[in-house]
Amino acid sequence: MQLLFDTVESNDSLEWEDEEYGKVEIFVKGMSRRWYKINASQIKSHNMDKPIKDPKHWTSSWAIIVKGAAWKSDFKSNNSMVVDLCIHTRRSGGRFPIGDSLVSLCLSLANDKTTALDIPLLAQFIICPRKRLSTIEIFQEEGIVTSEMLNQGEDPFGEWEDEWEVEQEDMRRNELAFVNSTFDVLANLLIHTTASAEKESIDLELQLEQQEMRENHIEKMIYDWDREADKIRGSR
Repeated sequence: MQLLFDTVESNDSLEWEDEEYGKVEIFVKGMSRRWYKINASQIKSHNMDKPIKDPKHWTSSWAIIVKGAAWKSDFKSNNSMVVDLCIHTRRSGGRFPIGDSLVSLCLSLANDKTTALDIPLLAQFIICPRKRLSTIEIFQEEGIVTSEMLNQGEDPFGEWEDEWEVEQEDMRRNELAFVNSTFDVLANLLIHTTASAEKESIDLELQLEQQEMRENHIEKMIYDWDREADKIRGSR
C-alpha cells in the first residue's frame, strides 16, 4: 500500500478521496479529461464482521469497483451521469498485493486514451457524450446496459440479436457493393486503357505512313533532278 500512497501523492492526475483500513477511494483524471473513481474495499469473512486481516492485502481478498463520469462534480452529486465500468485487474492479479494492482489500475486510467486501444469498453465511454451517459448504467465487454433495459427486466442483449444480424447483413451488402464497385472501376480502367492503346497504335501507324510518303516524295524529287541533269549533260 505504500507504493500506492507514493504513486498517488506524486501524480497530479490522482487524488485521494478516502483512505482507511480496508477501504480505498481514489479519483483519477484521464488524458481524455474524463474522470474515474476507484473504490476498493476488503472483503469481510463469513464468520467475522471485520475485514480479513491479511498482512499482504492480496487482491483476491478485495473488491474493486470502477465508476466513470464526464465531470468530477458528477460524482459529488451522485447523479445519473455516473456509470459503472467493468474494468478489472488481470486474472493473475489475485496473486499480487492490492497496492500493486491499484497502482496499475490508476496509471492505466490516467492514460485512458492509450489504455482504450486495448479495452474497447473504455473507448466507448470516452467518446460517449455526457448527456448520453444519463441513459447508460454499465459499460462492459459485451456492450452497454441502459437504464431502460434494467427497468424492463429483460435480457439486455437479447433484443440486440436482430440488430446484430441486420448489421452483419448490411456489412455483407456493403462488402459486395464495394467489390462490385471495384470491379466496375477496374473494368472501366481496362476499357479506357485498351482504347488509349488502340488510339496510340493508330496514331503511330498514321505517323509512319506520313513519314513513308515524305520519304517517297523526296526520293522522287531526287530522281527527277538526276534525269534533268542527265538531259542537260547529254545535250552538250
